[in-house]
Amino acid sequence: MNPQIRNPMEAMYPHIFYFHFKNLLKACGRNESWLCFTMEVTKHHSAVFRKRGVFRNQVDPETHCHAERCFLSWFCDDILSPNTNYEVTWYTSWSPCPECAGEVAEFLARHSNVNLTIFTARLCYFWDTDYQEGLCSLSQEGASVKIMGYKDFVSCWKNFVYSDDEPFKPWKGLQTNFRLLKRRLREILQ
Repeated sequence: MNPQIRNPMEAMYPHIFYFHFKNLLKACGRNESWLCFTMEVTKHHSAVFRKRGVFRNQVDPETHCHAERCFLSWFCDDILSPNTNYEVTWYTSWSPCPECAGEVAEFLARHSNVNLTIFTARLCYFWDTDYQEGLCSLSQEGASVKIMGYKDFVSCWKNFVYSDDEPFKPWKGLQTNFRLLKRRLREILQ
């Protein structure tokens, strides 16, 4: 896919998490997309290994690539095998753009051995029909698309943030924004 894509990071710093994953309805200045993933690999109905990591947009001129495409490139080049089943979970700061959603949907259509669940903190341009159609295409190809709730933020914090055992601190409006975004996503995917 893209040989310049670097391997996933192990985790992110707390200030990065709070800035990029805050589920604001209007998230000005948050131009990057972050993708935290867990992957369980199974062969012959038994777990072989688990892996997790973090990708972010690559914006340098050579590898300009959204986080979803970074994951797919790394996954296809380094991990994917036809006789293996994969349970992949993403926690994303933004829902995918139409191009990335299309690429992921096409990937899922070609690889029935990959099961993808996407938890997203925010919906990117949810009023735009192209973005809505992208989310629908993911759902139609079997991806489960959900909005991150409190428990998902806690899980993400524990697994993907250098937290020094500090607990996750929810922000004002987390639950209200979750309910609004969840309702909006349900309307899109109907």
